[in-house]
Amino acid sequence: MTYIDYMNQFWRASAMEYMSTSEVALYAFIVNECNQHRWNMPVPCSTVRICEMLHMSKQTLCTARKNLAKRGLISFTEGKSCHVPSKYSLLIWTDNLTVELTDGLTADFTPLKDKEKDNFNKKDSVTILSNGKETHNRRRGIKEISTTASPYEGSF
Repeated sequence: MTYIDYMNQFWRASAMEYMSTSEVALYAFIVNECNQHRWNMPVPCSTVRICEMLHMSKQTLCTARKNLAKRGLISFTEGKSCHVPSKYSLLIWTDNLTVELTDGLTADFTPLKDKEKDNFNKKDSVTILSNGKETHNRRRGIKEISTTASPYEGSF
């Protein structure tokens, strides 16, 4: 993969799930380091150097790289000392993408009849009022509020 392929892969991943600015900065840094090392991975890079370059704490760096590894964008091994730095590799993200996307799909795509649609909407849009009664709203996103009116005792 090329530099631009890794960055496009990253933006696809970030569109699926929020990523912090430290994760964005770390991933861009690792891609740049891999490019400078002519894509010979794993790339060694000390934690202290990354923290200084990105102006972040060690704890923030560790959290960011753990989250990137959990998302399947990088792999890393922690350094043992200042003489044995951490090593980073970029991963190709498309290995299990199709499997993960199709896990929850079912084979039954029969269209619903109008009566079934009404029952489906009623089931998913139950509102519980303050007096404990349930009402069914046919449109989602509209909350029904029940109030009681007291008689007006003044003149107009």
